[in-house]
Amino acid sequence: MIPRAKVVYENCSVLDVSGRLLFRAPRKRLDWYLMRGLATRVDDTTIRLTFQNKGTGRQGEQFYLQDMRNECVVCGATSCGLTMHHVVPHQYRQHMPDSVKSRSSHDLLPLCIACHDAYERHATVLKMHLRDCFDAPLDGRGWIVRDDCARGKRAAAALLDEAKVAGIPPPQIDRLREAARLAVDAYRDVLAPLMPPPSEHPDPPPFSAGPSVRELSALCALPLRERGPDYVSHGEIVVAALAPSPPDDANASGDPASAGMCADCSALVDGGVAAFVAAWRAHFLRHAQPRRLPEHWDPNYPIRSSSSEGLPP
Repeated sequence: MIPRAKVVYENCSVLDVSGRLLFRAPRKRLDWYLMRGLATRVDDTTIRLTFQNKGTGRQGEQFYLQDMRNECVVCGATSCGLTMHHVVPHQYRQHMPDSVKSRSSHDLLPLCIACHDAYERHATVLKMHLRDCFDAPLDGRGWIVRDDCARGKRAAAALLDEAKVAGIPPPQIDRLREAARLAVDAYRDVLAPLMPPPSEHPDPPPFSAGPSVRELSALCALPLRERGPDYVSHGEIVVAALAPSPPDDANASGDPASAGMCADCSALVDGGVAAFVAAWRAHFLRHAQPRRLPEHWDPNYPIRSSSSEGLPP
């Protein structure tokens, strides 16, 4: 995790035409409005819109309107670099509805590297538990595995190494050529798009009697493991299980989708995304034990914002 080179919060303000605070924003967003003539500058960190916005901004949401401290929410460190920590890990959040993700930074908090790394060890334990209960491998499901191609790839790499080939006895060259040929024959369709352009010159020995240089090069480039067309990530599997399911989504035996889960994970399925977010917030509070949380940060904060800025991005 690389810390940010600049401050996390620039605490700039955007006012409506009447001078009421709409929301906080980074300096880059202020410049966006100013460059388009959509606002006038009040001071170095404040602009006032020149048009009547349709929404109410963040009015009434005190968490989003306050000055935020550039410090680690766990230990209060300010002198070291900070990173923005996703209380609900990004691997799950990215698959949640836009109404949950859009313009929501309540669960994005600054941590120093030491506190971030310390908490992530606890987060990994929870992810492993979710892996087991949701049958969701941490590296996802739907990988194409070509372990049977490993010997042929090693043979191809050896045959393409001129210095190595020069010292290999002819019988061993034949065995390498045969191992590579079997792999090329087995994966010929997959290798075709990986082949380099054809050469104007014929392949020199030992390639003239076996797989070509192009075929061997493609074999070396063929991954032993890659995501297939049906690949789904760990986070996608978990979040999909949280979505409401119609009755006919039960498995063949008539058991609900949460069958076999622990009681806590079964409750997450029943409670949906809101329960899942609440569980991660509670986990962060319990294991990170933050002492410097922003004012108005609330573990029960609604997962969907009640306001709308009604503004361009």
